[in-house]
Amino acid sequence: MESRLPDFLRLLRENPRGLPVQEIAARLGVRRQSVYRLRDKAQSLGVWVETHGENPEVPPGWMRLEAPLEVTVRLTLEEAEALRAAVERMEPLTPLAKRALERLALRTLAAPGKDRQDPVVYTPLTDEYPPGLFERAVRAIRERRTCQVTYKNAKGEVKTYRFDPYALIARDPHLYLVGANHNSRRAGYDPVKDLRLDQILDLRLTRERFRKPRFDVRAYAQHRFRAFAGEGAPVRVRVRFSPEKAGFIRRTRRHPTQVVEDLPDGSVVWQVEVPLSEDLVHFIVGYGPHATVLEPEELRRRVVAWAKGAVAANEGVLSPEGVTGLD
Repeated sequence: MESRLPDFLRLLRENPRGLPVQEIAARLGVRRQSVYRLRDKAQSLGVWVETHGENPEVPPGWMRLEAPLEVTVRLTLEEAEALRAAVERMEPLTPLAKRALERLALRTLAAPGKDRQDPVVYTPLTDEYPPGLFERAVRAIRERRTCQVTYKNAKGEVKTYRFDPYALIARDPHLYLVGANHNSRRAGYDPVKDLRLDQILDLRLTRERFRKPRFDVRAYAQHRFRAFAGEGAPVRVRVRFSPEKAGFIRRTRRHPTQVVEDLPDGSVVWQVEVPLSEDLVHFIVGYGPHATVLEPEELRRRVVAWAKGAVAANEGVLSPEGVTGLD
């Protein structure tokens, strides 16, 4: 069936006003159900085929390609290079952006007499995304469309949610889709959840539209440290890092509230205002003897407990050579 996809798209391109589904099926020599499967496949690749449910201007029982956006622009070489660099940064996630650059003749920019074929920016992203996922998520956010999401969580469990997407948040190398989970809402819990984008196996837009509540994505991100939600209200966290690690702390902004204070001995005090969370504990313990929690006391107790647990779990473990204990 997928072999008919090019014919399906060509037929719609040749008829920009659209065609009845029955006529599409007859011209392709397939059943009506197959036409809808071809539409789903096209949209999984980021090519949007509208029906009356998505666009009331499309007659009931018809399909048509989303009208192309006509854009005329004049860019300086520097502006075009900046645009190409931005797309290259996200190329594995947004292949449609790469195709748009090709249509704008910006993929192989060259100043007169100069070869500029090499990438301006190279980013070896590790996350892999189903084709068209990013485009469908963006469309759902923009049109406030409830989605049917199939998600594989960190435990490897596959679950299905009805999900109202609010925004995409970038944390470290990952993107997270934040929105309201209908399952949590029905169970009486806070419905606002993060779904790591590369762990979404499938995302389908429904015809249902949601009314977006007051949601400040900046405030939401500020009240978290890394990916996972904390417990309770934000508190002031102060950690002293040794001179050996001070440079690593200074060079990365890990939270919007971060303040780094230099001390005379070359060490630094790192301060943020966040709820306490396991992610915060993991971050501090990862620096071992180079990190000392100054406040709050509860965070210090958790760091000590976690560090002791790591020691207890690893003491007396047989090395690959069969020797107990590691020097």
